[in-house]
Amino acid sequence: MRTILHIDMNSYFATIEQQANPRWRGKPIGITGGDRSTRTVLSTASVEAKKLGAKTGMTLWEAKKVCPQIIIVPGDSDKYLHCTTRFLNILKDYTPYLEVFSIDEAFIQIESGGQSLESRVLDLIMLAQQIKQRIKDEIGEWVTCSVGVSYNKLMAKLASELQKPDGLVLISNQEEAIKVLDTVKLDDICGIGPRIKKRLFNLGIINFKKLRQVSKECLSASFKSYGEVLYNMARGIDHTPIKPFYEREEVKSVGHRHTIDHDTADSREIKQILLKLCEMVAFRLRQKELEAKTIHLWYRCSDHLEGVFLSNGTQKTLFEHSSEGLEIFNLAWEIFYQLWNGEKIRMIGVSVSNLRLNKPVNISWLPEEQKKKVIVKALDQINNKYGNFTLTRGSLLSSYPINRKPNSFLTDRRFKI
Repeated sequence: MRTILHIDMNSYFATIEQQANPRWRGKPIGITGGDRSTRTVLSTASVEAKKLGAKTGMTLWEAKKVCPQIIIVPGDSDKYLHCTTRFLNILKDYTPYLEVFSIDEAFIQIESGGQSLESRVLDLIMLAQQIKQRIKDEIGEWVTCSVGVSYNKLMAKLASELQKPDGLVLISNQEEAIKVLDTVKLDDICGIGPRIKKRLFNLGIINFKKLRQVSKECLSASFKSYGEVLYNMARGIDHTPIKPFYEREEVKSVGHRHTIDHDTADSREIKQILLKLCEMVAFRLRQKELEAKTIHLWYRCSDHLEGVFLSNGTQKTLFEHSSEGLEIFNLAWEIFYQLWNGEKIRMIGVSVSNLRLNKPVNISWLPEEQKKKVIVKALDQINNKYGNFTLTRGSLLSSYPINRKPNSFLTDRRFKI
């Protein structure tokens, strides 16, 4: 039987900032994407802030309402990525079976040598404690993690959630797993989100004990292929393999979105923001030697009277695959202009999909196209070395500043080693 450890860093961005700035240790802090408008959301709340009611995803206004003394800190993505690299290098010392789940959590699989998990409890606890200590020694004394140990990924992740912060929980077999499942809520487990939970509640299934009473056939009738997944979840069953870090996950899409710190209906401002987002998307495509054909544009506006958000978006396809920012922008702007009715917007985003590897251009047939690619490559090298938009289009020189927000989507859904 395999043994899985799930290592989850606690209040990651916040504890890294507290490690770097001792004056913030023991105080409630919240990390934002760079600006401090009341509409900005917290990407992370420190352990101290969480105890006082602040939560990740709250707006600053909400966070300050429940925790007036919270200290707001702009995020530093370079710092977090550097620490994540250290974190993953520690885990790589123990096994090549390392799966990165996000920027602040990972799974590792430990070889059993034919022994059961129960017979290796002390060894596994010592291993988990060693990893926790190395994180403190090599990343910082204020940085902690919670570790879940179990016989599959599903239960290891749940175990890591049970004692936070700085916890260590072991679920050694299916019998123990079922006992634990009967003490938690449906959406405490990875794989049951708000929509699935609502559908289960509508069927009268309010906990895992109730879920186990429903046949696989009934669940499949309501949830199609996911019915079997739910059936297994209720019994602590999960056969999902570890995806080793050296097996690169295929990138399905690349995107950026930006929340503006004020409502705007200024088409020139919106156009500049969208162009900059498209350039950022194109830069990442070229870094990965990819081209895209499908462009998805969405935006969000708000009704101040009702306090609700209204979203709109759709997608279109380019004539040819491209990794050029202006080509992506032209189609994205066309989509936006067709959807937009002149209302004030608060957020806008663009993503690309239908990806393929970048194909070299035949110089003899398209000399101008090849020349453009050479220039773009040179610009990318400069911007990669000195920072985004060191060299950029003249139309963006006075544009609205956009910073990449520190969150788990800093790379492409998963942090790449």
